[in-house]
Amino acid sequence: MKLSWSFILSSLYCATSATKVGHVYLHDPVFGASSEAATSTVDPETTRLILAQRLGLSRFHAIRHPSEEVVQQINSYGGRQQKLFGVEDPAKTKAHVLIWLEDVEDPSEIIPNTLGLSSFTISNPPPASDNDRLIQDMILQAEALPRYADPKGYTYGNVIDAEATLSKLTETNVYNDYLVIFRADKTDNLSLTELSTGISRLLMKTASLKEQGFSMTVVCMPPSSSHAKRAAQPYGTYDLPSKIEARREVAEAPLSLASSKPSTSPNLPADLEDFPVITQAQANDSAPVLGILPGCFSSLAGCQKQTHNCSSHGECKLLHKGQKGSDSVVQDCYGCACTPTVVHVGQDHGMETKKKTTYWGGPACQKKDISVPFWLFVGSGVMLAFLISGGIGMLYSMGNEELPSVIGAGVSGPTRK
Repeated sequence: MKLSWSFILSSLYCATSATKVGHVYLHDPVFGASSEAATSTVDPETTRLILAQRLGLSRFHAIRHPSEEVVQQINSYGGRQQKLFGVEDPAKTKAHVLIWLEDVEDPSEIIPNTLGLSSFTISNPPPASDNDRLIQDMILQAEALPRYADPKGYTYGNVIDAEATLSKLTETNVYNDYLVIFRADKTDNLSLTELSTGISRLLMKTASLKEQGFSMTVVCMPPSSSHAKRAAQPYGTYDLPSKIEARREVAEAPLSLASSKPSTSPNLPADLEDFPVITQAQANDSAPVLGILPGCFSSLAGCQKQTHNCSSHGECKLLHKGQKGSDSVVQDCYGCACTPTVVHVGQDHGMETKKKTTYWGGPACQKKDISVPFWLFVGSGVMLAFLISGGIGMLYSMGNEELPSVIGAGVSGPTRK
């Protein structure tokens, strides 16, 4: 039996494409990858576990029958190691940037060796369709997490800087205020120079921040072949938020008579580190601002987004200009400048108009300023209490005075003879 030329060429093409591997480059400001496993080759399922560990999605991904090599690879490339007992400092940044590039022939043209990033290769890289499915599932998992505590705004500031840098190349999205995902393929028509320049700028920014710098993961996938043999689940199986109960903590909301459903308590996750304290739970830009907000924001866009544009009761302005000194650098301080709300009440009669003025306060102008009515009420109460106590004291003092001698003489008894 003779083999056709088409079958032979197809076999040769498949054999050539099978030698292609994916490349993953890692950067961590504090938790660097191990230099011993700098040239390791990782299978797609272990790659998913490493990405889940780095992106803080470990609760959705279980390790089934791991080998010693798999555990060592996860520990080497997983970045931040989870603590068994104790909570990590909430002031540290949780920002992470995931850059996923498809159809990359030579990754060294985008990530030169001079950058000094740790890396590993992916054997039998899945096609672009499976990669897109993994990215979308990780987005759903990230959105289902409770928001991280960010009292000093480090995470939010890093996310804004990374998004601004990558948005110059193509559309970049931010998920759950900590995860920036940038995906590009040949349809985006981006040159290798543009990609290399954008990644280098990000590395320079995070390097300048030192311990408060954000982590980065760059995945370079080779062109996928339509003739390559595809696995049913190349990345393995994992949980999705639709299959398990959400781990979100119920946000405190005002009581309403229209709501008759009892509140349910959230289910706490197994690991304490992946369940941070929620300081702000916001559904959308029209929802009220909840939680503790910082007094200053590093950028105008950050102030507008985190305060919901000052709750529509003011506008974000530059409060203090940053200054560069010999010892430290003071960043710009943006905050809300509240404006009173004037509403007409009733009907106007001639020159007289009835207006109701409401003053606002708080870091997001979300609270009514009731200081004037409060002090009027307290002052009136104190004054009334003083008058009543003074009157009672005056009556008591008058009752204790002795009667005059003239009145006492008229009521004296007869004299004894």
